[in-house]
Amino acid sequence: MPGGSGQVKPGVIALRPLRVGEILDGALATIRRHPVHMLGVAAIVVLVSQVLISVATYPLLDNLRDTAAITPSSPPAEVNRFLQVRVAYDGISALIALPSRVLLAGLLTIVIGKAVLGQPLERGELWARVRPRLLALLAVSLIYPAITVGAAVVIYGLTLAGSSLSVLVILVAIPVALWLYILFSFATPALMLENAPVARAFGRSRTLVRGSWWRVFGIQLLAALIALVVGVVLSFPFQVGDNLALGTLGAIVAGTLTEPFAAAVTVLVYTDQRMRRERMDLDLARAAGRPPLH
Repeated sequence: MPGGSGQVKPGVIALRPLRVGEILDGALATIRRHPVHMLGVAAIVVLVSQVLISVATYPLLDNLRDTAAITPSSPPAEVNRFLQVRVAYDGISALIALPSRVLLAGLLTIVIGKAVLGQPLERGELWARVRPRLLALLAVSLIYPAITVGAAVVIYGLTLAGSSLSVLVILVAIPVALWLYILFSFATPALMLENAPVARAFGRSRTLVRGSWWRVFGIQLLAALIALVVGVVLSFPFQVGDNLALGTLGAIVAGTLTEPFAAAVTVLVYTDQRMRRERMDLDLARAAGRPPLH
């Protein structure tokens, strides 16, 4: 139905450039309107991701526990050992979690797109829409994280070799990786909603983010902080001693609820950018069967 001031709002957002609060509200509204698809798909992807992370990082857990007592006054050798183990643990986790997150965002993009239009998702429609793009989505799921995680691999290699340049590399690589992560954050929505080839999807993301990097970063950072706080609260009851199984279960529960929110925010920011730059609001209004406002 129309929003305030004559605005068209067929679904979870008004079809006009959005404020930050409207993007966050739209993400939550999407989960409420499509809980089975948003939470169900997330549960499957997060389950597989967390199990893989637990298996892959299990050999590092003893060393990680041993380095828990490290302080700023600890000998350099112990600090360096802690840094190696920590980077290895976080790097392995990221190598598994980031592709899973991109894949999940691609799967949920269709659901979020329907929620924007206020249209129901027909039975079997999600798989029917995703199946022709599955190989391309898997490619983006591997390429996009590889671009950003590559810096972490370089850092780990230098740290493992005991290079005195490791701190400098960290200071340079982290901002570069973050810049690339945001620059290509719309590749998945472009791939799924515009049917763009893989290379063009990255180009579309770069075009839409250019000149608005800080705005996109700020909204994504805010969403990530909200998801982090909610995730910590949800997983806290499962943190009993060193019980790996309970810790993994807590991560699955938290991820099932927070990952769809993060994916929805990304797609809604993408939609907002297109409405600001390409007047996509007019096309969306027509697709929703509502006359566009002039």
